[in-house]
Amino acid sequence: MKFADNPQQATEYLRQAIPLMIKNRVPPNPFNYALWYAYVSNALPELNKQMDKTLEIYGTCPNLISEKLFRDFLINDEVENAEVIQNALLSVMGDLESSASSTMQDTEAYNEVLQDSLSALKDSSDDQSLETIIQKLTVNTVTISESARQFQKKIDEAQAEISTLKQELDKSRQDATVDPLTGLYNRRVFDAEISQMAADSEPDVSLIMVDIDFFKKFNDNYGHQMGDKVLKYVAKLIKDECSEPMIPVRFGGEEFCILLPGMSDAESADLAEKVRLKISAIRIKQKKTGEAISSITASFGVARLAPDETPENLIARADAALYKAKDSGRNNVQISH
Repeated sequence: MKFADNPQQATEYLRQAIPLMIKNRVPPNPFNYALWYAYVSNALPELNKQMDKTLEIYGTCPNLISEKLFRDFLINDEVENAEVIQNALLSVMGDLESSASSTMQDTEAYNEVLQDSLSALKDSSDDQSLETIIQKLTVNTVTISESARQFQKKIDEAQAEISTLKQELDKSRQDATVDPLTGLYNRRVFDAEISQMAADSEPDVSLIMVDIDFFKKFNDNYGHQMGDKVLKYVAKLIKDECSEPMIPVRFGGEEFCILLPGMSDAESADLAEKVRLKISAIRIKQKKTGEAISSITASFGVARLAPDETPENLIARADAALYKAKDSGRNNVQISH
């Protein structure tokens, strides 16, 4: 996305953007300058629409959404494998261009045959001449038809390849923010979001830490494949309960967490209890016999970010509450006060 604003207009947009960023608690870094410059310029109406929707839901623009908007609307070549995808796309377009050039040459040759035939028809009505013209047109019509068929085939192949490249590009973008096993956000997203929330002058967020009970023993008894299935199932239960603006994250190993903007510790504890009950209802069964072989439980720690508190301290308090839940017999929710 390129802007062609004059210096006066650009300065005015910047003057409008900065107060809006401050008002919506968006870190005033160069990355966000570009996004909000585009917003106030109204050069991309769809960007403004998406931004307004985000502000309505979150009361700010979280880093993970800022990054997506930046990629979708301002740049398209920042992903790690962009060069590979670009080269593949160049190859596809090169093949298509070659086929188009060949088809163009056949079309030009056919056009010449048509012109020659028209001239010959005007100059002669002899049956032999007519037969020659018809034969020439027949041969060249077959040639151009085959050329057009081959070109259409090339177009179809190129379309399929471009579609595959788009899927690879989308996947590479997702890989940067999503845990591949569970489909939840990864630690990178968590660190960025909690840092932004803690930097707010009036922070309003709670944190739930979740740890599956006796998971190592479960892995040892039933194998890592079964353990992965449990992780995915627990992650799905957590994700199903986390509507926007909640942010569910795989924190690491068998540990998960949820960032809860605008929720008190009591409300967060209620959500944790709801998730705890759903997890405790899980029954692992033998595939062949259907016999239940194990149940799953999890322990929960809840903490609310205090003014001037660091993200590290919030995590430590939530983790301490989690271990208190473990010490209290597991499968319960504890709040850090």
